[in-house]
Amino acid sequence: MKVSSTTTGTILASFFVAASPTDAQGYGSRPLFAVSRFSAGATPHSSIGYIELTWSYSPGANASTCRASPATYQVFPSVEQTPCNDPATSFNLTMRADGGADLELWYEPRSGASAYGIHGIKAEEIVWANQESPTGIVQVYAGMQNFTVRAIHPEVRNTVSLGF
Repeated sequence: MKVSSTTTGTILASFFVAASPTDAQGYGSRPLFAVSRFSAGATPHSSIGYIELTWSYSPGANASTCRASPATYQVFPSVEQTPCNDPATSFNLTMRADGGADLELWYEPRSGASAYGIHGIKAEEIVWANQESPTGIVQVYAGMQNFTVRAIHPEVRNTVSLGF
């Protein structure tokens, strides 16, 4: 809580109200996004990669299927924000300088309201495959196919000012 007084003697108090527990950034967290069948990588003997996943954005909600075929040759693909089959959902996959990647999931059901989650992929989970075939060596994701991602709901953060 922050309390300050003005020259007229009025005290103002402002604080954050959250409908659920908050993380270090002051954003509330709610149910997890459930991801299944995540796969990504470069395609052997091709200049096209693949990214595929299915995810649910709330308990009991229909699953959204996401696919992309970005241009890449041998190395793990990245893709900018791409719509999924549910128009309220999208995703992106971005390589990091440390050799890992970030999978971001977006749920935007209406203007002004949104939720997102970021799943960090470790560098060790991106491996070289097809090494026995000298012309088909490619990078692929070798981590868990099914996992959860904490949903962040920025709209939960509210500032309330009270005049005393």
